[in-house]
Amino acid sequence: MSAQETGTFVERNAEGQFEIGAERLARRFGLGVDDLRAMTARGQVRSSVERGDGEDAGRWRLSFRIGNRRWRLTVREDGMIEDDEFSIVTSGGRSA
Repeated sequence: MSAQETGTFVERNAEGQFEIGAERLARRFGLGVDDLRAMTARGQVRSSVERGDGEDAGRWRLSFRIGNRRWRLTVREDGMIEDDEFSIVTSGGRSA
């Protein structure tokens, strides 16, 4: 799917953590906000943050997964999105 978010920004909260709003996340997965919140309450929404090191220092990878769909963002220190990948993940964890 297209890199819809590349060149846009992810906000950081007062603690410096990246925050993706429910509306933005729901839109990217083609869901309504109420559906996303219900899925989150049922434990169906997973996320992770990985901090880059070495040549990737100053970058983070934010990953969101709902069912077999995964959205990965590579984000710079200032919050600018450098890469946006939305994919279908097979049972072995690979992108299709």
